[in-house]
Amino acid sequence: MRRKLRHLAGTLESTDLTLVFVVAGMLLYGLLMVYGAGSFNRHAATLVGSYYLISKHLVMIGIGLVIAGLLFRLDYHIFRHPVVAWSLLLIGDGLVALTLLTGGDRAINRWITVMGFSLQPVEMAKIALVTFVAGRVGGDRGRATASARDAGIALGCGVLPLLALLALQPNYGNAMVVVGMTVIILTVSDLPDRIRWSALVLPPVAVLLIIAISGKVRDRLEGVLKGLQEGGYGYQVKASLTGLGAGGWHGLGVGQSHNKFAFLPEAHTDFIYSLLGEEFGLLGTIPVIILLGLLLWRGYGIASRAGDGFGRCVAAGLTTGLAIYGLVNIGMVLGILPVVGVPLPFISYGGTAMVGCLAAVGLLLGIERNSRSYHLWKHRWKSRGVR
Repeated sequence: MRRKLRHLAGTLESTDLTLVFVVAGMLLYGLLMVYGAGSFNRHAATLVGSYYLISKHLVMIGIGLVIAGLLFRLDYHIFRHPVVAWSLLLIGDGLVALTLLTGGDRAINRWITVMGFSLQPVEMAKIALVTFVAGRVGGDRGRATASARDAGIALGCGVLPLLALLALQPNYGNAMVVVGMTVIILTVSDLPDRIRWSALVLPPVAVLLIIAISGKVRDRLEGVLKGLQEGGYGYQVKASLTGLGAGGWHGLGVGQSHNKFAFLPEAHTDFIYSLLGEEFGLLGTIPVIILLGLLLWRGYGIASRAGDGFGRCVAAGLTTGLAIYGLVNIGMVLGILPVVGVPLPFISYGGTAMVGCLAAVGLLLGIERNSRSYHLWKHRWKSRGVR
């Protein structure tokens, strides 16, 4: 019994409990909102009726927590092994490519169906990409062991193929996430300075390229500008802003949202922040922003404390992915960014996206656990005169 207690105490000591509580708070927020939004949905005639969405949401959270727990206990360095890194990358890209073959006549298809479940493979592909790129450009124990060749392999074999597949889907929201994660990984990597800082030109180049080749993106950008200047938003954003305005300071009350009655499309997924503002008001939406800020603080803190360059790059990349999800989602709900279909992490109803976000947290906690062990041994070595 005493040994089990010591093991539990050691596990808690090596865990970033602040990050755990932040994620738990966001999950609780999401459960409350998904439950309210799910009381009126097209599955009301099924066996579980109004509990359909919340039931499925709980199942995906459960799967995500199991995967997060496994990743927390796993030594994250296994993802740096060439066989593992290349295998995950090829599987992730292959599944994303499969969406292009199974879409039929649909203009947009981002899902595949496995045993009756719809999966969005880009969530797995992004994590595989982060570990692959980090494995190429992250040095060992802070030494600049990465080279321009490593950066070329990371971009040519990892980033560019996935971006090409996302452009074909099309899925510009996740393409933006991939670009953002790549830039941050390269910036905090152990590459030479001239290569690291040149990565900062990637976002504007990527944005200009997407605008040039996609009329859909241009139309949405024009819609945002028109909305900001004249209030001429599209129906979805207008309904979102109406809900936020109706909530005022204190909100209409739990379960009193009007937009959940199909007035706002995707109210339980991409636009759940509007639903939250309608029921809880401005005072209810501010804690979500605070929780998101705490999430980023802890994630980048884990990156700064990582025992090696690989852990630093993985933690920074995963945290950036969560950051872009959160900031872009809130921005499109408020009408200041184009609607690109990205969820609010841990709060939006979601299947694969929820599992992917929880898996990212599991990896972050695993990096923190390994990093604390490394710094503990480093302290002991120094105290004994070993360098």
